[in-house]
Amino acid sequence: MIAEIMILAMAVLFFVISIFLFNGKGKWLIAGYNTATKEEKEKYDEKKLCRAMSFPCVVCGIMLCIMSWLGYRVDSGMAEETVMLPFAFIFVTIIILTVLITVIYINTKAKK
Repeated sequence: MIAEIMILAMAVLFFVISIFLFNGKGKWLIAGYNTATKEEKEKYDEKKLCRAMSFPCVVCGIMLCIMSWLGYRVDSGMAEETVMLPFAFIFVTIIILTVLITVIYINTKAKK
């Protein structure tokens, strides 16, 4: 039960981070953006960059909520552990696709 609560806490953290990023207030959360030179920062539209980075955070939050729910079902005996293996593959696939889509979007649409 503790594991499910910790996973839900991480999901809430992702949702909070995505709200900051979607509102354009969390540019300091984007890895590499703070250390970029002024010339490199000028290549990107900050608002579009922040909104693009909020998308993977929302996806991670949703996936973690589903993981917590499945974990609760397994712990309470309503489902077997074999349910978690297909979800693990789906989880990894969705996260990789989300990252790829975000990178493509940032390199095409978020540039000035």
